Amino acid sequence: MEKSYIVQPEFRALGFSSGIVCEIHGIEIPEKSEPLEELKNSTLTMVLDLEDAALRTDPVLEGYRSQVASIERSAKKFPPAAESLIQLIRRTRRFPTINVAVDAYNITVCHAHLALGVHDLDQLSGAITFRLSPGGESFRAVGSDTVKQTAPGDYLYADEARVLAWLDAKDSDEVKLSRMTKNVLIVIQGTSRTSRIDTRAAIEDAAKRIVTFCGGAFEIQEVI
Repeated sequence: MEKSYIVQPEFRALGFSSGIVCEIHGIEIPEKSEPLEELKNSTLTMVLDLEDAALRTDPVLEGYRSQVASIERSAKKFPPAAESLIQLIRRTRRFPTINVAVDAYNITVCHAHLALGVHDLDQLSGAITFRLSPGGESFRAVGSDTVKQTAPGDYLYADEARVLAWLDAKDSDEVKLSRMTKNVLIVIQGTSRTSRIDTRAAIEDAAKRIVTFCGGAFEIQEVI
């Protein structure tokens, strides 16, 4: 592994029990992939067929909602990342097209309902630390123009320069994947309701799909 990963005791005490990271090196993101478009279309159909009740009672999504509620934060303001993506697809009736690598891992998000933090590895500084925020840390989410501030006790992970992912709901825009990305970090923190088997299966699924369409090689490490 290129990076070091540190988990602070206060973070672990919140119940995160299946944290896994994956580094992918040497990818080349193509402009488009027709086989991937077919997978996106089949995933779109699956998402549109989901019942509202199934989303409300989904145990994986409920695990993320409960985790946010455990620190007295609002699940409406910080919904599970997978739920946000699924609701976007249901609202627009389209699978979003960002780039081949992002689209590839979003397929995993739709099927597993797990939050995947995915970052350009070459833009990261120093060790990655899973910790609680002291509050007042600046964060701009992917696709947003608004800079927000973390609250004391918010769970997150960060490099030595910035917060990378906040409350398992939002990733930093500063280190998102682009067509120029060559190396990737994927993070799944999981929750107390997430099994290590399912977490590992999801991160392997995302990594294998990225490598299938973008090349490269990946390595996985359990950190929690």
